[in-house]
Amino acid sequence: MTLPVGRLLAPRSVAIVGASPREDAIGFRVIRNLRRLGFAGAILPVNPRYPEVAGLVCYPSLSALPEAVDAAFIAVPNTSGPALVEEAGKAGIRAVVVNASGYADGGPEGRALQARLEAAAKAHGIALAGPNNMGYVNVHGRTAMWTAGRFPSFTPGPVAIISQSGSIAIALSQDERHLGIAYVVSAGNEAVLTAADYIAEVVKDDHVRVVLVFLETIRDPARFVAAAHDARARGKPVIAMKVGRSEDGRAAVAAHTGALSGEDAVYDAFFERHGVVRVRDLDEMIEAASLFAAYPSPPASRTLAVVTLSGGESALAADLGTELGLQFPPLSPPTLDRLRAAFPPFGAPRNPVDAWGLGWDRDRFRQILEALLDDPTLPTIALGVDATAGGGGDTPITTQIAEICVSLAKQTDKRLVLFNNATGNGLNPAVAALLGEAGIPYLAGMRTALAVLAQWAAYGERRARAAAAPVASALAPHVGAALRRVRTLDDVERFRLLREVGVPTVDVVAVRSADEAIAAAERLGYPVAVKASGSDVAHKTERGLVRLGLADAPAVKAAFEEIAARAGGRASTLMVQPMCGPGVELIVGVRNDPAFGSLTVVGLGGVYVELLREAAIRVGPVGLETAVAMLRETRAATLLDGFRGAGPFDLDAAVRAVVALSAFGAATQDVVAAVEINPLIVLPRGGGAVAVDVVLEAKGG
Repeated sequence: MTLPVGRLLAPRSVAIVGASPREDAIGFRVIRNLRRLGFAGAILPVNPRYPEVAGLVCYPSLSALPEAVDAAFIAVPNTSGPALVEEAGKAGIRAVVVNASGYADGGPEGRALQARLEAAAKAHGIALAGPNNMGYVNVHGRTAMWTAGRFPSFTPGPVAIISQSGSIAIALSQDERHLGIAYVVSAGNEAVLTAADYIAEVVKDDHVRVVLVFLETIRDPARFVAAAHDARARGKPVIAMKVGRSEDGRAAVAAHTGALSGEDAVYDAFFERHGVVRVRDLDEMIEAASLFAAYPSPPASRTLAVVTLSGGESALAADLGTELGLQFPPLSPPTLDRLRAAFPPFGAPRNPVDAWGLGWDRDRFRQILEALLDDPTLPTIALGVDATAGGGGDTPITTQIAEICVSLAKQTDKRLVLFNNATGNGLNPAVAALLGEAGIPYLAGMRTALAVLAQWAAYGERRARAAAAPVASALAPHVGAALRRVRTLDDVERFRLLREVGVPTVDVVAVRSADEAIAAAERLGYPVAVKASGSDVAHKTERGLVRLGLADAPAVKAAFEEIAARAGGRASTLMVQPMCGPGVELIVGVRNDPAFGSLTVVGLGGVYVELLREAAIRVGPVGLETAVAMLRETRAATLLDGFRGAGPFDLDAAVRAVVALSAFGAATQDVVAAVEINPLIVLPRGGGAVAVDVVLEAKGG
């Protein structure tokens, strides 16, 4: 059933249940805020205790209203909520805001109340916002079902704010940067409507150019994916801040709304896959909103030039930008030729550019900027300045820089961005106004500015790659047949299955006696490894169930007997494998998550897995480029490239194995819960890679 979210956010008439003449009462505040924003529709207070509220006729119940209304705001204690939602449904009201707390955020009794609330809403097809929320503001639509006592003076604009925290919604809605607000939505406990539903609705509005989302959890990942993809297709970036990165943060989320925060690395992978920009704090969110609102379609490149008026600031920009993933390419010879006239003979222009050169000169600075704008390798020019809110520092020079940028912006399709090097003294309002008229973003703080520039550029790269992202493909019929009995596959069959889907594996022979083990070793060639076999035999090395480097028959016989005794009844069959290596040991795995999809995991493997707890995660299936990027995110890359005389190793073979296993995992989400290779041994360059230990877990155990 499609819920009428549009009717909720843009009603023509509203009922306020629990309205009161007390000015500090929630119902009165909502009426006052509707009037402050200029709501043009009918407002119908509902409360059997009063004949009139705020100069409006007050009705005893929703069923007593003289006309049908589009939406209702329920401002009563939680125990009355479910019955009132039921009454609203019977009265034909299909959009309701429930404000009270004490539902899922309030223990077992509250969770039971919320279940009744949800059931009543779903029974009548009601788009229900909340509970435990502050309502919403639709600035362009002049609707404010909003509980805050202090109502800001909203400037209509392109930014939609959706927050699972009411306090964060209030903070962002103050809009002290004058970005202009389209919507503010406090999602609360999300009994029915979730952040995804609000995203899906607001991106349809032509006034909206960027969406800010504060998340404690994602309750409906599939719906969120659909909304994020729709936003991306419309060219409207979604910028998310997801809390719960730490253990304490996850505990705070659970205490706040009764929701589980989830594993943070999974959210990183989820956002990366679906084109959502993740920021780390409110400062980044605000600066990102400013940048994306000005330039919603960034270039697919992390390269840029930074211009400052100080050698120290240029060096700082280089340090911070490189750390954040930006790239400062050397200036091209034609650009250098044009710049030299603006610099002393002993000064060599480089990127980032210290434009002080021969001192400040307006015409000379314009020549520098024109040369950079004409360089085809530089899609973005960012300028670091020192213009304080009070007019101190380099405000006079910054004003001239802003004027030059405004003039040149009319002549180029390059992106110009200014940022104050420090945040403490605030942005200069005159400079902000000048740049704002030309649509040039003016950001606060060098590190924050460079961080959001990096996120903006990464978003541009992801948009460019989106059409080429691999999709899960069908498996060959014989592979599908093997999967139908995945729970009963033995180790040899598991290795064979992975070979069939393109993952290189070691030769494996199952043996039941010492004599069979010796015969297998003779056939495979010494040295060999002997291991316990069986899906219920985990952590073989730690439990003494692996013997490596066995060079002859007596060693194989002794290893078989010792391992068989240690394993007892858990492993009636053992495995013999040829030794592989030396090489770099990786862990490569897929976890098929019922909420977030098929997750591919890569990192250093073998005995280092639990020690380092370091891995890169993506939503699969992944392609070659993504697999390389994943390896580069971990310390495995250093070893693969060659370290202390060892290597280099076969990175290409490792990448192909990651891609193959990721494709297999994504194609088997209905039957495979997890598949893990630990280790995948990557041999010296040209030697390939080989899986020597495989775990395959079926759905349902």
